[in-house]
Amino acid sequence: MKIALKKIKRTDLEIIQSELLKFIRYKVDNISNCNDYEKYCNDIIVIDVLQSMFYTFRTKIENPKRLLNLTLSPSQSVILLFCCQWKREDRTEEQKFIMQTISDALHEKLINI
Repeated sequence: MKIALKKIKRTDLEIIQSELLKFIRYKVDNISNCNDYEKYCNDIIVIDVLQSMFYTFRTKIENPKRLLNLTLSPSQSVILLFCCQWKREDRTEEQKFIMQTISDALHEKLINI
């Protein structure tokens, strides 16, 4: 089963990738303070999937097309949704808008599985 996001602007994907990298760093920074074994293991899984997605996004961004399509597994979609819904204080209005747009699209597709 795959979840497709279609016609994403390259500039929007660059912002998503940047936010994804910040989310990875946030997770890595907090993992050392985690005392809950289950949460620790879940964070390792999330970090691993996010790193894989970061390079997938990089490949897409290097594509000369202006509009790009993303095909994600359900687990990648859920983790990207977590990233989109993460309340990072320093997001610009443009970043907030793009992350909310992707969050809405992912949420709609995930509830229709």
